[in-house]
Amino acid sequence: MNRILVTAVAAALFAGPALTQGRAMTQDQLKELTADGVTLKLGGEGHGYSGELMLAADGTGKGAAKTDDGTVLSLTGTYEVRDGQFCRSWMEFSDGAEVCETWMLTSDNSVDVMVDGNKIGVNSW
Repeated sequence: MNRILVTAVAAALFAGPALTQGRAMTQDQLKELTADGVTLKLGGEGHGYSGELMLAADGTGKGAAKTDDGTVLSLTGTYEVRDGQFCRSWMEFSDGAEVCETWMLTSDNSVDVMVDGNKIGVNSW
């Protein structure tokens, strides 16, 4: 569950009006989404967790999520958009190791967060 939350956390997106469901966000779309900072909603009803993650324009992130069983998880660290992926290092997960996510659009303002072909969470903005 923590892995799902962590990855979902990282992740978030936006793009211009011509987004297509089922497609990975591009480098340009990810950069546009995060350029001025953005607050992402993590998970939600039916996903086992919910929370919020604030991504600052300077490449830092801070937030929290709560699992359905009441466990509260803090998220702090750094992120970078690189090679069309959202790469993040959250201090509270995986000993701060970098994880790169692919964000697959599910609507104009939400994504499935994928790592190595596996869905680990959902983000919206």
